[in-house]
Amino acid sequence: MVDVNALVGVPFVNEGRSPVLGMDCWGLAMEVFKRFGIELPDFTVDAFAFRQIGQLVDGAIGNPAWEEVVRPVDADIPLVVLMRMHPVYITHAGVLITGGRVIHTMESAGVIISKVATLRKSIVGYYRPCSQS
Repeated sequence: MVDVNALVGVPFVNEGRSPVLGMDCWGLAMEVFKRFGIELPDFTVDAFAFRQIGQLVDGAIGNPAWEEVVRPVDADIPLVVLMRMHPVYITHAGVLITGGRVIHTMESAGVIISKVATLRKSIVGYYRPCSQS
């Protein structure tokens, strides 16, 4: 069993990729997947460039490199969780972990774990890289 709880409290850092110094939401997703033995591609984008992030996400959704999982179960874990935190664009990513929880990072709190139920209104979908299946 992969333990990601040690990541809780790591600070948010724009474009961060370090589990020690800090991470943005995609850096965190990369780190969690790495702990599962899966390498995700890096998209280094300013965490506040909402339009650019939205365009990257729009290009990834429907891309054959990613498979949408409509009704995820624990056996599907880890999955990238895409969220709409901006009125127009999908701008946030987290990772679905066991127990219906999502590990993600917020500027104000750093890495946190939230229940899917509390994020449900912002969740757009669950995705896995096709090489994982």
